[in-house]
Amino acid sequence: MVFTLRFIVMRSKTVSPFSAGLLRLVTAAAGAMLCYVPAFADPREVGVWIDDTGKGAVKIEICTPTTLCGKIYWLKEPLGTNGEPKIDRYNPEPSMRTRPICGLPVLGDLSQLAEGGFDNGWVYDPKEGKSYSVALDLVNADTLKVTGYKGMRFLGKSFIWTRAPADLPSCSADAAEAPGEASPHAANAKAASPAKPGKTASNTKPKPKKAATPQHPVASN
Repeated sequence: MVFTLRFIVMRSKTVSPFSAGLLRLVTAAAGAMLCYVPAFADPREVGVWIDDTGKGAVKIEICTPTTLCGKIYWLKEPLGTNGEPKIDRYNPEPSMRTRPICGLPVLGDLSQLAEGGFDNGWVYDPKEGKSYSVALDLVNADTLKVTGYKGMRFLGKSFIWTRAPADLPSCSADAAEAPGEASPHAANAKAASPAKPGKTASNTKPKPKKAATPQHPVASN
C-alpha cells in the first residue's frame, strides 16, 4: 500500500509540470488569436477615376470609416475661356461661386451595401450647379459604373468611369488631400471669398426646379 501511494505521488509530480506548461502554451496561443485583428484592404472603388467624357478625373477616398467621397483630381482643360482656373460659377449658393473646380468635392456620403457596391451618396455636377443621389458599382478592377438619380435609382442614368494611370498628375496639390467635406449645398458649409467684379457669370438666376436626368457629373466646361 505504501509503495502504491508513493508511486502515485511521484507520477503526479512528474506529469503536473508538463500539463501546466501545455496549459500556459494553449492560453498564450488563444490570447494571441483574440488580440489579432486582420488588416482589411481598402475598397476597390478607392482610387483615381477618369470620367466618361475623358475631360476630368475624380479621386475617390475613404472619407469616414463607413463612407466614401471624392474630389476633382485632374482636368484636361483646367483654365476657362478667360485664361483663369475654372470656378464653380453655377453653384446655387452665391458665396460658393468662386470655388476652384480643381479639388472641388463632387462625391460624398457613399455607404457600402451588403450585396456589394456603394449607394445613398450625393454627386455634384459643377456644369449645372446641381446635386443628385449616386451609386457606385465596380464592373471590374479598372471600370466603375456611376449612376446618378433623383428619387428611384432604376430611373437614373449610368456612366462608365475608367481607372486612371498611376502617373496622372493632380491639377492641384489640394486635390490629393482627403475629401472629407460636406455637400456643396449644405447649409452649414463655409462660405467662399466674395467673387471679384466682372468674374462671376452673368446668368446666375436659378432655373425652375424640375426632375432632371443627370448629365456628365464631373468635367466642367
